[in-house]
Amino acid sequence: MSPYYFPIFTAALMFPLVAGLFSLPYAIHSYRRYGAVSLWRTLVLFSFVFYLQCAYYLIILPLPDPAAAAVRTGPFYDLLPFRFVQNFLTKSPFQLFQPRTWIPALKSSSFLEPSFNFFLLLPFGVYLAYYFRKNWKKVLLLSFLLSLFFEVTQLTGLFWLYPKPYRLFSADDLLLNSLGGLVGYFIFIKLLRFLPKRERIDQKSRERGRSVSFSRRAAALFLDHLLISFLQIPLAAFLGLDPVPVFGLTLCVYTLGFALLTKGRTPGKALVRVKVSQTAPGLPFVPAVALRYLLRDAVLFGGSFFREMVDTSEERQALWLALLLALLAFSLADFFYSLRNRRRLWYERLSRTENVSTVKRKG
Repeated sequence: MSPYYFPIFTAALMFPLVAGLFSLPYAIHSYRRYGAVSLWRTLVLFSFVFYLQCAYYLIILPLPDPAAAAVRTGPFYDLLPFRFVQNFLTKSPFQLFQPRTWIPALKSSSFLEPSFNFFLLLPFGVYLAYYFRKNWKKVLLLSFLLSLFFEVTQLTGLFWLYPKPYRLFSADDLLLNSLGGLVGYFIFIKLLRFLPKRERIDQKSRERGRSVSFSRRAAALFLDHLLISFLQIPLAAFLGLDPVPVFGLTLCVYTLGFALLTKGRTPGKALVRVKVSQTAPGLPFVPAVALRYLLRDAVLFGGSFFREMVDTSEERQALWLALLLALLAFSLADFFYSLRNRRRLWYERLSRTENVSTVKRKG
């Protein structure tokens, strides 16, 4: 079994990078569709990604030396189906009426290799049946197409990365992979129906998505400031100014401009289906939103460029820094208290604003 350890170990090493790249688009999709990220859905989908990664690495690794692949002399494909049956009968010690040969036959490569191809896409069928709710016909078709992709990858030498194929394109692999996916479908139908239903997962996500979580707000904040950073760099170069004060200017124009022109939606908030709304009569909407962002951004980013904006003595700069640190400490304490007691943050209470979900309720 040692040939299988290295691809799986490599997939495990690479998975954090793949998961990191996948996380933000996944979070945006979940917030836009449901308003919340489901822990169970996350476990299912990320395990599915890890499974596909393992399956792909198992069919391409270990990579050969390019020079050795270049002088390889076929065969490069085998289009005869059920050759694995012939190989098992002729290359294994199996004798039907001699039981002592059965276990050695099961340990032979002529049995293990077809078994690997059968089990390779069995989990694929389970995932398709359970989470993606595909019927057996679609499971069979998608299993065949995934297997075909694997075989073409091998036939083309990793899509012509190698001058010649270094593994065999086999009709048996297509057959066994597709059969494995189909068996995975029936395993779910018959044995794994106790898993949480997709409809129930979606319903719970929408119920949680009616309120705006701090993680959802953090995603909106990250997306907004990612865009601000892209705007800041060329703007600072164009104006010939220091990037720090340009960042402050861009921040104010961006957050206030979008929030006021779009009735409380910055691009980041719009992506995760959130907007700023007033909680009670008080300040008019425009001054309320302006006060909200002024207070919030002063806490988040005031310390990063206050030296550029305060041209005064070191003593006064130290005083400004102390005030900012005190405000930051107060804000952190208020954040954890608000997180525990599910209340709005201090600058929201002061400006009488809050984040509300714009995901449409179903049912």
